[in-house]
Amino acid sequence: MSRIVLYIIFCICIGQHALAQRPNVLLLGTIANNESKVVLLQVDKRYLNNTQEEYASTINEQGKFGIACLIELPQLVTLKYKKQEITLFLEPYDTLEIRLDGETFPNAITFGGRGKDNNELWQTFQNSFPQDNNLFHYRQYKRGSYYYKIHEDADALMRKNSANDYIQLLDRELTKKEMLAKLYTAEDDRRFTEGFLYFLQAEIAYDYWYKLLAYGDIFRYRVEETFLSFMDSIDGAHSLMLGSFKYREFVQAAVNYRCMQYQEKDANPYIQRYRYAQKQLTGRTRYFAMAYILNKALYKQPLKTVLPIYEDFIKDNPYFELDRLVLDAFQQANQFMAGTPAPNFELLNSKGKVVKLSDYKGKVVYLDFWATWCRPCMKKLEELKPLEASFEGKDIVFLHISLDASASTWQKTLQKKQFRGIHLLNNPETNLTRDYEVLSVPKFFLINKQGQFAYTPKSFDQAELIEALDALIAE
Repeated sequence: MSRIVLYIIFCICIGQHALAQRPNVLLLGTIANNESKVVLLQVDKRYLNNTQEEYASTINEQGKFGIACLIELPQLVTLKYKKQEITLFLEPYDTLEIRLDGETFPNAITFGGRGKDNNELWQTFQNSFPQDNNLFHYRQYKRGSYYYKIHEDADALMRKNSANDYIQLLDRELTKKEMLAKLYTAEDDRRFTEGFLYFLQAEIAYDYWYKLLAYGDIFRYRVEETFLSFMDSIDGAHSLMLGSFKYREFVQAAVNYRCMQYQEKDANPYIQRYRYAQKQLTGRTRYFAMAYILNKALYKQPLKTVLPIYEDFIKDNPYFELDRLVLDAFQQANQFMAGTPAPNFELLNSKGKVVKLSDYKGKVVYLDFWATWCRPCMKKLEELKPLEASFEGKDIVFLHISLDASASTWQKTLQKKQFRGIHLLNNPETNLTRDYEVLSVPKFFLINKQGQFAYTPKSFDQAELIEALDALIAE
């Protein structure tokens, strides 16, 4: 049976979630001595879109399974079988075939497909330089608004070694890693992808630089001024490296370190870090760093303080997948207490008729604020089209209030996009945005049948929204 036919069969079998996300990676497996009914693939995308995805596949009588999933950047994923797990490398448009034994898993796995050589080298690399993922084995050091996370073994080495001795230890480790990578990549019959080579380079180089930076920053009283001069010559950053945890941690630590060096008097540390990343970094890495800093600021700072950089980000960010890092934090910062009355309002709809919130007493109300200039808002309204259609005929109404200053721009956008629901234009002479504390958009609320604020999901996840709406309709 051809791989294309297998792909079609497995895509049909794996369920609606993966299909809805337009999978671009295919994982095929065969298990000898199978002792389970299902395998799970976990894809951690919290660094990218604030989600952790899980794909499940049933194992058939022949011990075969298939998983189609969506991967945006080269990264590590976790395959779980029974109570054991293994880390694999996947990248966009990958195919990976694995064979394992249910009695010996996670050992003695063989690979095939496009990702064969990538994963063979990665397994060898992991076995040679094992990573302890137990968070309780790490010590944290706060510098500025960043926390270095140092494994207890590395922490012991940092504490007992002078700067020169510590550098020698790191250099020996770096040489071993580079020699292993060179040994494999020099073999003529192996085919490594560009994405994997960038990823492996990041795992090796930025782990080394992170440890150097941590030592120089944490134990700065031990080192000479030139110790961290290597920071001025680091290059080679690439968007394909962003899937590497080592790379992401170094970027965050480096931005924090640079801003601490040139801390302006009375400057907000989050805004300073945001502006530094905006000016000094490039590509997707720039927007990842800006989104990460903004996410933390929205949880730690007064909303009005963060608002200028929030609006700057949602207007400027070209990497749509990073929006969720910011939008979920912004939504959580704008929560109203459930059970309090929702302020009534009176506005004109797109047909010029008066609409009041009180008109919909006895119905669940999904209320959101948006604007035509807000790209995440436009994307959200597009995503709501099928959801609104699925609730048609039920006790629910979708009210969309635009904050546009131009009524003609608003009307033209509605005609062009054909958004569903009831569309209203805000009247700046009212106190509506003040009553709902709408400092910026997008922002949404759920209102129960009694006209009270209901529990509103703190993220823009569709599954959470559907669950909340179903519960309110059933009340």
